[in-house]
Amino acid sequence: MDTPRYSQPARRSSLLAAALATWAGYAVPLTALSALALAPAVLAAARAPAPVDQATAAATLFRGWAQLAWSWLGQLMLVGGAAAIVRDRPSQRRAFVGGLIGLGRAIVPCLAAAAAVLVASLALAIPGLIVLVLFALTAASPARGVAASLLDASCAARTRLPAVALSVAAMLALDAAIGLGCYAWFVLPLVKHPTAAQLIGARSFVRAVAIALVFVSPLPATLLALIRHRARRPADGLVIPHNSSTGGH
Repeated sequence: MDTPRYSQPARRSSLLAAALATWAGYAVPLTALSALALAPAVLAAARAPAPVDQATAAATLFRGWAQLAWSWLGQLMLVGGAAAIVRDRPSQRRAFVGGLIGLGRAIVPCLAAAAAVLVASLALAIPGLIVLVLFALTAASPARGVAASLLDASCAARTRLPAVALSVAAMLALDAAIGLGCYAWFVLPLVKHPTAAQLIGARSFVRAVAIALVFVSPLPATLLALIRHRARRPADGLVIPHNSSTGGH
């Protein structure tokens, strides 16, 4: 039987609908896990001082853009928390506990993935983005061990490359939109001699970015977790050996 012409778009639409439904159904535990995964950004925003002149305002704005630039690492870790929810569909309390365990297990593999992304980015940005896509599912890997998790993630990503690439692109686009939106709302218009209220806008920018990241990040994380979960199904054409070396059965 021939494959229906619109099977791939329909599948992606179904994937997005499932991610939205999961995000809505587990909004509380996912948001709590997001705050933990993005804790460095949240703490930096909470401790941001009130600018007193243009120099300190510029430093505060730089802090906001910096936390945006590194938000992808926390978002990749959050995929591990979302994976437990996607896989088991637990109660709200168990969703948080299971997500917390998944988040903890994802820290070291995601740090290794981030190191690989940074090394690849030393040459050009494009290789770094490619590595980011290949390792985007690392936190959701059932494998044990850093090397096994990275290998498993890259194998799964290659089988669902368009979906993973689009999800990562959407995640980065959301981060950029958050930054630009908060900047336009709290900082613009720029003036040569800002008032005290305008200087405070720099700190508001940093805090708004952190809050927006916490509430928005669960959606791309859930989408990536769903992609990894469905990639494990034999019907989807994925063949990844799960033996004792990768923690499978």
